[in-house]
Amino acid sequence: MLRPFPCLFTVAAAALASTAHADPTPPPAVATYAIVVGSNAGGPGQTELRFAEDDARRVASLLGELGGYSADAIDVIVHPTPDLVRERLARLSTRVSADLANGRQARVLFYYSGHARANALDLGDQELPLVELRTRLFSVPAALTVVVLDACQSGAFSRIKGAAPAADFSYNSRNQLDATGIAVLASSSGSELSQESVELRSSYFTHHLLVGMRGAGDANRDGAVSIDEAYRYAYHQTLLATAETAVGGQHVSLEVDLKGHGEIPMSFPRAATASIELPATLEGKTLVEDRRAHAVVAETYKAKGAPVRIAVAPGDYQVLVRSGTRLLRCQLTAGPGGSTVDPSRCTSEAITATTAKGGRAPFVPQQLIELAMFVGPERSDGYTETLENFGYGKPGLPVSRGLAATYLRQRSSRLWLGGSASYEQSPEWRRTDSDTSLATDWSTIRAMAVVRGVQMASDHGFSSHVGVYGQLGGGLALGRSHFKDADDMWSTNTDFGIAVAASAGLLIRSTVIDRLIGTFGYEFAYTPSITNDIGDRHASGGHRLTLAFGVTF
Repeated sequence: MLRPFPCLFTVAAAALASTAHADPTPPPAVATYAIVVGSNAGGPGQTELRFAEDDARRVASLLGELGGYSADAIDVIVHPTPDLVRERLARLSTRVSADLANGRQARVLFYYSGHARANALDLGDQELPLVELRTRLFSVPAALTVVVLDACQSGAFSRIKGAAPAADFSYNSRNQLDATGIAVLASSSGSELSQESVELRSSYFTHHLLVGMRGAGDANRDGAVSIDEAYRYAYHQTLLATAETAVGGQHVSLEVDLKGHGEIPMSFPRAATASIELPATLEGKTLVEDRRAHAVVAETYKAKGAPVRIAVAPGDYQVLVRSGTRLLRCQLTAGPGGSTVDPSRCTSEAITATTAKGGRAPFVPQQLIELAMFVGPERSDGYTETLENFGYGKPGLPVSRGLAATYLRQRSSRLWLGGSASYEQSPEWRRTDSDTSLATDWSTIRAMAVVRGVQMASDHGFSSHVGVYGQLGGGLALGRSHFKDADDMWSTNTDFGIAVAASAGLLIRSTVIDRLIGTFGYEFAYTPSITNDIGDRHASGGHRLTLAFGVTF
């Protein structure tokens, strides 16, 4: 039985019918195992992925939280190679064989998120043929095997999955994995491409599949989400989410043959320690955000008429419900016993209609915390000339150095606004025409408002790994000059002034840690905040080389 369905996702469930026995002894408990694989690496002609490995981690987390899998039964593999996948499948086969020898049946789930071509999974510059994957998976003597393949490639807001059309993969996946007792869920139809979402930081399908498994797909409200329920929920939500993208809607097909197994549960949201319930009267596009992590936990269209329960971790959440021209904003804390959204306690806001034909989905800003080091020659001016006239010699290495911390919030794909604080220390000047140890140096603290423009190579914010940036800052400075007298006693003079800075350079996003970025650039700073007793004012700063590392969230 084939059903249309959206996202390059393939589920194969193999049910091995057991031989009938006269022994009335109840069957033993079923062992559950999962191998979860995520690969961001791109092969020849393929773009590096952003979310495949994170999707794999989210799947593994949910299986442990709501799927009934113990931590030692979930094997998460990122940056995989074909040999590593083969090794883990062989290890799994050994464990399942041991269970079988002890009279215990096993259920196995295999999930893959990454690149794929028509006949193989692409693991960087290597590949694992689907024929071999099928052979190895079904040589594991499990009573039930569920295989999930979510093959995605990157783009901008909506990312086209695959250097070649994904239809070849979907079609050949069904052909090569299909067999008696196997269900195949392919992410796109014969003429469609599969997509990822920058807004969700996930592939559309995996995100909605997980939301469904958290309870949104529990149509009969029995506290468990079956394969069929998860499929139906993800089908509708993925189609709705992709209908307005440039690539177009995705239709995933599901073929199931689970003889003798009945409804197969994928998750048990009733086991969650906390939940958020969307009441029956609520209607509209609904987004649930973890306020502490600044992460989207669930995005769904809530229809009027039936409540929806979403299993979550305990904590503080924000629920946004968009209906027509109004936005309902609800704050609540999820704890034991569950929390229900009460519309009467939410704030209602008007939505300005700005979407034109072909427009993009709402922009979700990121935040950035960055630490920087900088170094450069000290400026020469009237202040330093006076020091020389009084017999102070220039340092052997007249280089100032400092540290800076910057916080930025994204306002558009290219514009970031925020603030910066820095500390800079000058080299020490010593009196050279005297036997005394007279010396002086100075330090500057700057606090500035900052605006940064970013242009990535792909022209889509942080959607590629290399780009350039330009930054302007302005604010106040505190200058402190230090003098050591003939008795080796230090005294300090404090002054205030303005601070301005301009910088530009190269920006690189890590291919290993998705949220980590680095910059290398040039900065010119002007901070006239150091004075002496005869009225000279020194503008510390000048030409600087900068190196910074930051984390987005």
